[in-house]
Amino acid sequence: MGSEEETFDKIINAIQNMGETGATIDELSKTVRLERHTLSKYLNHLRADGRLSYKRIGRAKVWFVSRAPLQHIFRLSEEEKTYTEKILSRILSDMPEGVLVLDYDYNILFMNRYLVALYGDCVGQKYYLAFFDSPRETLVQSKIGEIIEGWSEEVESPVRDKEGRTLEIKARKTENPDGSFSIIAIIKDVSERDRREERIEHLSELHRLIGESVNRSYTIDQLCSSILEDLREVIGYDMGDILINNPENNTLSSLAQIGYRSGEDLRDNHHREIEEWKEGVATAAILRKAPVFFEAEKNKNKKEKNMNAIENELYSCAYDLAEEYNLQEVYAVPLKTKGELHGALLTLMKSGRTLSEEDRSLIEGVSEGIAGGIAKIKLEEELRLKANAIEISINPVLMADMGGKLTYVNPAFLNTWGYDSEKEVLGRPCTEFWKQREGDEEEEAKDVLTVVQEKGNWEGELIGGRKDGTEFKARLSASLIIGKKGPLQFVAVAEPLKRKGEMKQ
Repeated sequence: MGSEEETFDKIINAIQNMGETGATIDELSKTVRLERHTLSKYLNHLRADGRLSYKRIGRAKVWFVSRAPLQHIFRLSEEEKTYTEKILSRILSDMPEGVLVLDYDYNILFMNRYLVALYGDCVGQKYYLAFFDSPRETLVQSKIGEIIEGWSEEVESPVRDKEGRTLEIKARKTENPDGSFSIIAIIKDVSERDRREERIEHLSELHRLIGESVNRSYTIDQLCSSILEDLREVIGYDMGDILINNPENNTLSSLAQIGYRSGEDLRDNHHREIEEWKEGVATAAILRKAPVFFEAEKNKNKKEKNMNAIENELYSCAYDLAEEYNLQEVYAVPLKTKGELHGALLTLMKSGRTLSEEDRSLIEGVSEGIAGGIAKIKLEEELRLKANAIEISINPVLMADMGGKLTYVNPAFLNTWGYDSEKEVLGRPCTEFWKQREGDEEEEAKDVLTVVQEKGNWEGELIGGRKDGTEFKARLSASLIIGKKGPLQFVAVAEPLKRKGEMKQ
């Protein structure tokens, strides 16, 4: 065995001594003093080990010490490859990730089909030029230099290539058959994965910010202004609006905007026109019930096939807006939740800037959350208005839980019953504030709750008992408030009666 290895070393040394031009079998036969058939057996054995390779020149073979076995295998024709080489080449070529082999001077010795599809055939080129379009001295994108400088045997690093793709690279040092060293790297384009992760992260952050805006806003104006700021922080658009739909009179009102010049900076006859243009774009999105996106110059005179005449007219208004503000893109998204349209969100990018598909997807992803927030604030405002109406009502209003204990009374109740504050009455049974008339059980206050709970409402006359002990007649209208899970509260309105013969107060 030792003798065979000595022969192998003698053949390899002979080829190396003949220089870069390689050696024919006749030249080697004279140098190592072996018969052609014996030498051929040794050469093929070394080739099978990956230590030698050859090139065909005419009918002759020129032998070289193999510095890049993979590169040699892929250059062979199918007829010249051994069975093992065929299997290996197919596996490497069809791998769903890149295989790259470099020498210690950053020269690319081999790259498989995955990488060729991304960068073209760059064998023979410098790695840092082919992948990063950067001179070697400024190569900071990869840690492969750590292997070349001898600081590491193996590295793993995410990098950005010259096309902005995110590559995940795992590389390690390997010894070649001739004693030199190469670097084998496994490379995967993870740009799409990173974009998905980034989108999920941004979407989560936007939902969090919108949730906070909804919780801290008391009016729709406040909410819309806060949402525009939050969106701009994550997406970075130039200008934006939220327009609220008023279905009663079929109009739109701009409750918040960001990035525009103030109205005073515009010509007076132009300010209203711009507002109308924005409303036109928003209206087109609302009519479609789907986002409207266009590039100002590219589609300036283009008619949308799936738009009706009114939509096309409104759509074209956006070009005037684009011209006024030097806009590149306009993106309008309807704000809808549970089938109800609350308005539209406009995001606008100035010339030279664009909204990416990911940005548009993010806006669509949070549009329902924005609509839900607007619906919530609308409901809260409506409830506040109703609450204020109850507060200033001249008739006493009271609410009680299902056990009959008071949970709310308005100022008119306190005034009528002669109490100074809610603390004196809340939590007490509502029956304590009505007098029972002997012999008339149907109108006893304690029976009213039972009737309301059974029938849902009750209306009739009762006798109220004030704090000072005086009495008065009142007409009471009581109802049951039903929630999703069943009865919630009793609510009643009392109207004190002033009739002839009424008991003195």
